[in-house]
Amino acid sequence: MKPAILMIALSFCSCALQAQNLISDEKSFNAAINKANMNSSVTQITFAKNARIALTAPVIYTGKQHLTLIGNHAVVDGSKAGSFIQAADLTAVTQDSSLIFNSAAPLKISDLSIINSATRGLTINIPEDATGTDVSIILRNLKITHSALYGLHIDDNSDEFDEGNQGSDVGINLVIENSEFIRNGTGAIDFDGVRVDERGPGSITAFITKTIIDDNGGDGIELDEAGAGNVEVAMVDVSISRNGFYNQADLDDGFDIDEAGDGDINASLFNVVIDANLDEGLDFDESGQGDLITRMYQVSANRNSDEGLKFDEQDSGDIRTILSNVKVTKSGDDGIQITEQGEGLVAATLLQVNVSQSAKLGLKAQMWVIENEAAIAEQPGSLQLLDLNLSDNAEGDQEVHNLQLN
Repeated sequence: MKPAILMIALSFCSCALQAQNLISDEKSFNAAINKANMNSSVTQITFAKNARIALTAPVIYTGKQHLTLIGNHAVVDGSKAGSFIQAADLTAVTQDSSLIFNSAAPLKISDLSIINSATRGLTINIPEDATGTDVSIILRNLKITHSALYGLHIDDNSDEFDEGNQGSDVGINLVIENSEFIRNGTGAIDFDGVRVDERGPGSITAFITKTIIDDNGGDGIELDEAGAGNVEVAMVDVSISRNGFYNQADLDDGFDIDEAGDGDINASLFNVVIDANLDEGLDFDESGQGDLITRMYQVSANRNSDEGLKFDEQDSGDIRTILSNVKVTKSGDDGIQITEQGEGLVAATLLQVNVSQSAKLGLKAQMWVIENEAAIAEQPGSLQLLDLNLSDNAEGDQEVHNLQLN
C-alpha cells in the first residue's frame, strides 16, 4: 500500500473508532448501549457535558466486554423508567431499574447522577452461569438519589426475592469513591441505599471512600453473603446516617453485613460517621464456619435507635475486634454489643472508647456455647480495656460473660 493511501486508511480507522456520538438524550443513550450489546469492540460510552436525559424505559446492557461510562456530570432521570408490583404488606418485586447491566464484565462509571428512579437506580445482575474472574465494578463521582427501591443493587442471587444460596461461581469486587446514595428506598419495604447480594462460592470485596450514604428508607448499605465466601470491606471517610425509616414496624440499620456459610467478615472502618439510624447503627452478623474480624479507628455512632455498634457471631467462628478512638452516645439499646454463641472465642481490644447515655448497657460483651447455659463450657476469651470511658448508661456501664478482663 502506498504511503498516501495508508495514511487515508489509518485516518478512516481512527474515525471509525471515534464515531460514537456523545450521549445527549434517551435515543442516543439506547443507540450507544445497543451498539455495545452487538459489538464487543465498543468499550466506552461518553455523555455530553451536563446532559439531562429523561428515560421512558430501562436502559439495558447485555454485552460481555468491559464497559466504561464517562458521565461528564450528566443527569439521568428514571422517574418513568419501569414499574414495580407492590403487595399489601408494602413489599415489592420488579425486574426494572433505570440502568441495568446484565453482565459479569468489568464496569466503570464516573461523573454521573441517577435521580428519581421509579424502581431501582443502578442494577448489576450477574448471570448465574458466570465463571472465571470476579466481577469488577468501579464507581467514581456517582450520585444516586430518590430511587423508589434500591439506589445501587448488585445481584448475584438467582432468586428474585433474594432468598436461598444459589448464585454464580464468581465474586464481586466493588470500589466506590466520592459518591452519594441519598433518599433511596422510599417506595416499599426493605430497599437500601446500597445493596450487594452475593451467593455461591464467591466473596464480596469492597472499598468505599469519601462517600455519603444517608437518609435511605431501608438500610444505608447492606452486604449480604451466603455460601462459601467472605465479606471483606474497607471504608474511609464515609457517612452512614439517618437511614432505616421506611418500615415503622421493622426499622432498618445504617450498615448491615450478613455472612452465612463458610466465610469470614473482615471489616476495617476509618473516620466513619454512623449517626441517627432508625435501628442499629452498625449490625454485623456472622454465622457458619467463619470469623468476625473488625478494626475501627475514629468512628462515631450517635443517636442510633437500637444498638450503636453490634457484633454477633454464631457457630464455630471467633470474634476478633479492635476499636480505637470510638465514640458511641445515646443508643436506644446497648451502646456496644459483642456477643459470640457457639464454639468460638472473643478477643476484643477497646482503646480510647467512650460510651454514654445508652438506653441499656454501655458495653455488653458475652461468650457462650449455648446462651444462658448453667455452667461455663469453654475457656474464657479476652477483653482488653485501655482508656474505656462508660457513663450515664441506663442499665449499667458493662455486662461481661466468660471474658478475661485485661
